[in-house]
Amino acid sequence: MERNMELLTQEINQFINDELLSTRGISNEVIAPEMQKQKFLDRIFLRRYRKYATTEDVREFVGKRLDKIIDDKLPIVFVPSFGGYKHWWSPTYPTTDWAEIFNIKFLLEYLAPIYNSYKENSVSIVYESEEVILAELNNIPQDGLDEYTKTFRAILKVFQRIIGNTPQLSLVLAREQYAEVGFTKEMLLARIKEMMPEYYKRFDSYPEDDKRRRIEKVRTNFKLDGVKDYTKCSKEQIYELYKWSRVFNEAFLDADFEIRGDSFFDDPSTIPLLFSFGLGPGGDNWPHIGSSASSMVDFWAGMGILEKRDNGRIVPRIISRTQYDIIKDDLIKVPVKSALSGIDKNYEYIYVYNGTLVF
Repeated sequence: MERNMELLTQEINQFINDELLSTRGISNEVIAPEMQKQKFLDRIFLRRYRKYATTEDVREFVGKRLDKIIDDKLPIVFVPSFGGYKHWWSPTYPTTDWAEIFNIKFLLEYLAPIYNSYKENSVSIVYESEEVILAELNNIPQDGLDEYTKTFRAILKVFQRIIGNTPQLSLVLAREQYAEVGFTKEMLLARIKEMMPEYYKRFDSYPEDDKRRRIEKVRTNFKLDGVKDYTKCSKEQIYELYKWSRVFNEAFLDADFEIRGDSFFDDPSTIPLLFSFGLGPGGDNWPHIGSSASSMVDFWAGMGILEKRDNGRIVPRIISRTQYDIIKDDLIKVPVKSALSGIDKNYEYIYVYNGTLVF
């Protein structure tokens, strides 16, 4: 048993250091300038990275933005938008874990032919975090959100050292962009409060199936024992709490776009990217991508593990809360030493599943 664990640890550490935390697997393809408009567009919508169905409107939106970027020699700023937190169900909460690592490597592989080829200006991947209202929206303590931000920025620095200067990697917080234009969280909350009555009316107009779907989304994200303790509330009270959270979120998305839509999301250099879902202004025109090559679960809502298949292949997987509950007793905790060591305890080990997962 000890010998088997020693061999497994060696294999896993070799994979992490030589494959995952390296440029291995990242394309060196360079696209000629006269082909860039079409080839860049094709790359963005390549099926194996996109994961989800798209529409002609989305392709047209991205195509027009790419045309302007290339014609005017603007920077290219890819903006993956996400919640900016680790879901509270995860054993790795509240900080980042290997799921975030898998996603960063996935995006680098996805966009490589673009940033390898575009030499007229800079290329950036700017993760966009909307943690500004999560203490209110999902009852998640702010100190945990701050720790998540801290560790995310630390792992981006590690990858920046691995890949060099291009693309430039960063994480921007909505609250930081508000400060740049003299806006505050208090002003945001006041604006949302003004909007809430109208958004309650809109929620009440939804079909019943749509209401249930939206409430269920809140139920999976809202931490009942977080900033405030709602665990002793009745079912009726909790339903109203979830409804309030849903309405608050929809109002926030519109308020947020009022504040920084023109200057950020609609900046002609920006190509926003969404993961499994996205609501709010502009979102209908933004491409949706996967979180990793083998997973549909959003990286911040899941936990990263490695699957060691019977054929010896090691596969990064991002698992959901339900999937974790199914396999948690079969996971092996393997110690890890890598360039991430020292950032957070979550990078001192990784969970490994021996076999092939069927979900």
